[in-house]
Amino acid sequence: MDKSSKISIKINGEEKAFEEGAVTSQDQVEEKNGEFGWVLPTPDGLGKKVIVLDDVKKKKKIKPEQKVKEKKKKKISFFTKKSPSKSIIISIIGASLIGLCFGFVFLGIFKQSKPDALNPTKNSVSVSGTATNQVQMMIPAVKFDLAQVGMYKSMESAKKNEKEVSTNGFTPVIYEKNNNFFVVIALSGKDSTFLADEVKKKLKSTYLKEETVGGQEYKGPKQSVDMYKAEVETFNFMLSYLTDKNFNNEKQLEQISSTMLILSKQKDYIKNKQLLSGLKHLQNIEKVMSSNSKQNLNKVTQSVQYDMLSLFKILKEQKTTLTN
Repeated sequence: MDKSSKISIKINGEEKAFEEGAVTSQDQVEEKNGEFGWVLPTPDGLGKKVIVLDDVKKKKKIKPEQKVKEKKKKKISFFTKKSPSKSIIISIIGASLIGLCFGFVFLGIFKQSKPDALNPTKNSVSVSGTATNQVQMMIPAVKFDLAQVGMYKSMESAKKNEKEVSTNGFTPVIYEKNNNFFVVIALSGKDSTFLADEVKKKLKSTYLKEETVGGQEYKGPKQSVDMYKAEVETFNFMLSYLTDKNFNNEKQLEQISSTMLILSKQKDYIKNKQLLSGLKHLQNIEKVMSSNSKQNLNKVTQSVQYDMLSLFKILKEQKTTLTN
């Protein structure tokens, strides 16, 4: 090597003398192991630092994405690891859901088990409520046959005829319709032969005609409208029972009795005197039917005529606007 040539070496930014054949002690090597960088020579003799191993280690940091992943892993650790608290919470939630399901099942059974109140063959009825709850309802028409003995323009004339007919063994009832007063002595269902077999034979001057109750929209307090509908439909059901087809039908008689029992418990909600009177007549009819089921059809029908006619009068004269 040409001794005129000079090589400059810088270690950690400091220029060091270089001597051929010089030996570096072991302690000095170990002392510099902690931080060491290579510096390449440059034309100006200053040198350029290329790599510093310690600086790389110091600048190395955890990336933000890695921190987020670690946090996410910590959050879901509750669901992946088995723990007593997790089992307790799952058990509570499961028990709550099972209890809720059973609640809905029993609620459905309870609703289906309600007795038939308003219509023994169709829907159930409740007439409870408050007087301020106003409703409007269409009441289906009930048709039947009626035995009429007179029609008058004044109540006074009608009452005279009532007394005359009473001497023939009948108990007449007077009802008003279109400002006219009608004197009637019996009624029966469309499928009954009672009027032709018993009434017409005893009093030939009797005029048989078709009559109806209901068939209009009624409005007023809900409990009053419901009770009126119940009385109309129960009246119709009783007329159906007093026929050759249904008389002494135990199931139908049981339905009538159960209906009357329910309606009787609802009377505390009713203040309408006419509807309460109608309920009383229904109770009397049901009592006769239940206690005289072994008698023949015409005798039972005759026994309930006064209550049937009185109930008809109440239902027929009832205004479309009900009061409580």
